Parts: sequence; C-alpha cells; structure tokens
Amino acid sequence: MGQAEILELLARGAAVGAFVGLAIQAGRARISPARLTTVLFCIGAASHTLTQQPGVAAAFGWTLAPVWAFSVMGAGLFWAFALELFEDRAKMDFRRFAPAGLLFAFGVGAVLTSGQVSRAFLLIHNVASATLIGHALVCIARGWHGDLVETRRRLRGPILVASAIYALAVIAVQIGEIFLGSAAAFSPLGAVSLMVLGLLGLAVFGRMDADLFGPVSIPDPKDHGAVVPAVTTEDTGLAAALDRIMRVDRVYREEGLTISALALRLKTPEHRLRRLINQQLGHRNFSAFLNQWRLADAKQALADPSQREVPISTIGLDAGFQSLGPFNRAFKLETGVTPSEFRARNLGAVEDDGSSAQTSST
Repeated sequence: MGQAEILELLARGAAVGAFVGLAIQAGRARISPARLTTVLFCIGAASHTLTQQPGVAAAFGWTLAPVWAFSVMGAGLFWAFALELFEDRAKMDFRRFAPAGLLFAFGVGAVLTSGQVSRAFLLIHNVASATLIGHALVCIARGWHGDLVETRRRLRGPILVASAIYALAVIAVQIGEIFLGSAAAFSPLGAVSLMVLGLLGLAVFGRMDADLFGPVSIPDPKDHGAVVPAVTTEDTGLAAALDRIMRVDRVYREEGLTISALALRLKTPEHRLRRLINQQLGHRNFSAFLNQWRLADAKQALADPSQREVPISTIGLDAGFQSLGPFNRAFKLETGVTPSEFRARNLGAVEDDGSSAQTSST
C-alpha cells in the first residue's frame, strides 16, 4: 500500500470516527425527532465514507451489506435530518424516511440487475438524491428569516450547506461514472473532504445543544401570545406592547407579516423581539407564533353561533392563513380535529372544509 493510500485510509478513519462519535452523542439523551434523524444521518455518512474506500467491498464481502444500505440511503437521511432540525415538530413523523426507503429500493434494483437496466436504476437513484438535497436546501433557506432559535439560525448556512455541496459533488461524480467510467482519482479528495466535514460537524453539533436537539415544547394554545411570568423585567414593556398589537390590532391577520415589519411597528430592534418570542414566550419559529393567534381567532369564529353560515375557508383566510390547505393542517395539528369537526362539536352542524367528507347524521 502506497503512502497516498495510507493517508486516504487515515482520513476516512477520522471521518468515520467523527460521524460515529456524533451519532453516539445524539443518542445519549432523551430521543427527539431531531436527535433520531441526526443519529441515522451520521450512520449514513459514516457508511458512505466506508463504501467509497477503494477495495472495501472485496475486503468485507457480504458483511458490508448493512453499511451499504445506510450509504445508499444517505441523501434521504440527510433530507430527513435537515427538515427535522429546522422544522419544529413535537412528534416524529416516520413518513420522513419514505424517500430514504425509495433510494434503497433504487439501489437494490441496480444491484440485482445488469447492463442498461442497472445503469438506469443508478441514474434514477442519483437524480432522486440530488432532488432531495436540493429540496432540503430550499427549506433551509426559506425558513431562515423566521427562525427564532439563534444558534440554529446561524447554522443554516455553513455546515449543512457545505455537507449538501459535498453530496451534490459526489452525485455528479457518480453520474459521470455511469457514462464515463471510474473516477477513482477523486477518491483521496473525497476522503479529505469527508474528514473535514465530520470534524466540523463534531465540533459544532457535539454539545447537542438543547435549543437544537431537545424535545420541542409547544406553547399552550390557551395562553397564545399572553405575557407569561417568565418574561424578564427588562422585556415586560415590550411583551405588553406585543400582546396589545396582536390582541387588539390583530396584526397577525396581515398578509406577509414578517418579524422585521413587526419589530418596526413596535419600534424595537429585531434581535430583541426575536429573543422575547423565543426565550420568553416559548416559540421557536415566527410562523408558529403567528399561527397560535390565527388559530385562536379561527376557533373563536367557528364556535360563534352568529357565524354559523360563514364558510370555513373564509374564516381561515380572515384569520391570516394564505390558503385553506395550511389552515386545515395547522388546525388539525393543534386540536386533533378538522375545522368542520370543531364547528360541529360547538354548534352541532357539520360543514365541508375540504379536509373531510362528513355529513351531518342529525
């Protein structure tokens, strides 16, 4: 074995150690959606690092199968990891892993076939992987401004985008191999890149900051926007002004309301308003903060006998939701029932809201 091969092997060993160490750190505390997807993504990254080592298949034979499985699902696991880290969900939605399962199926198809069919499976696998990574990047960028967790907000660019760039580069090389042949010359560069990414990830995520990975606590809808006892003396005035502008002026109904615009209305620095809503009022995302007010508004209207004939879609739009779909999803996520079911329980009448096809039995 030459010096270059030894250095590559050491680099891959360091990368595997970093990813496995991060997976162990993530799995040590109470599991949460972000922690679970972190563990699986790190296992996938470590597996990818191993399977890209020249000659590894000949050395391990069939025992490499579980490692290969995690490696082939890598882009899907990255997608699930990115969405769970940057979207606040109190419970794990296992449908997040459906894309990873689909990538695994494509990988198996490539292994069990040959010739043009195998190449087609590999091409589909790489295109699907690139699509998932691209979608994850779009989600990361789209949610940046409304993210109220400062630690997470700062991470939206560097580590995850670097990881995505690496993954897209690997996909491009693999697609090139399908049509042009071996790209073994890039293997040492890939090993060093993975080592750098692994060590950076361990340095940044190694502490498993509760703001990033802890279980999500959803504020009680009954207390939406209210000034809670945790508010510091310094922020009491701002909290009261925020409560007033939401409760009395109902600014949450305004289309396209941003935290920057709200801070301007309150004549306060944006970072101070972010800190108040996140650390004092318990919201991790500005949209979630607005939706608490919008849902309370909608529930009040749905339970009002004088608004019995008002279409549910009108109530949702008047509350500030941009369309019926997001309103229905947010409403059911909070209450466990659809808007029509909620109205039926309060007024004794069922109305179609587009999310169910129920009819009144009375």
